[in-house]
Amino acid sequence: MSEAAVTCEPTLMDHFRQAMRSVASSVFLVTTRGPEGNAGMTATAVCSLSFDPVSVLICVNRSAAFLKALEASGKFALNILSRDDEEIAKAFGSPTGRQRRFGLGDWYELDGMPALRSSLSTIVCDVASQTDFGSHRIFVGQVSQVHNRDGGPELLYCRGTFRSLQSDSKHSRL
Repeated sequence: MSEAAVTCEPTLMDHFRQAMRSVASSVFLVTTRGPEGNAGMTATAVCSLSFDPVSVLICVNRSAAFLKALEASGKFALNILSRDDEEIAKAFGSPTGRQRRFGLGDWYELDGMPALRSSLSTIVCDVASQTDFGSHRIFVGQVSQVHNRDGGPELLYCRGTFRSLQSDSKHSRL
């Protein structure tokens, strides 16, 4: 696909961004272990893909530092974040939080990948395929292991704010 085919006018991009901001999305922490150690990023562009084979789809901006580690590893963990993981989501979602990212939270290893103990679930995947589209690389991950935990409310992101389906007065802006 040519570069011109994926470029659109700024007004359309702004309207699209505004529309997508109103969609509540689960918040994930995608982690991997690359040649330089643990790496991770906060993501909402994640979804289940298939039950046969069990697989997921994740989208990573091609300019993200995380991409290099993921390509080298060929494997990743999806940590489905709970409401209690908001500060960790912020740290992994901001370039200013890089130094403290893995210093926050309680981490353990699941099938060689960094897994967050407070997450609702951790899903370990092997990269089955990948393709570029526009500014992102789309990865299909074939699930190799799932670790579910009893947890509290989920962490959602909508209209620039972290939320939960449980009503509470604690909402944070990015």
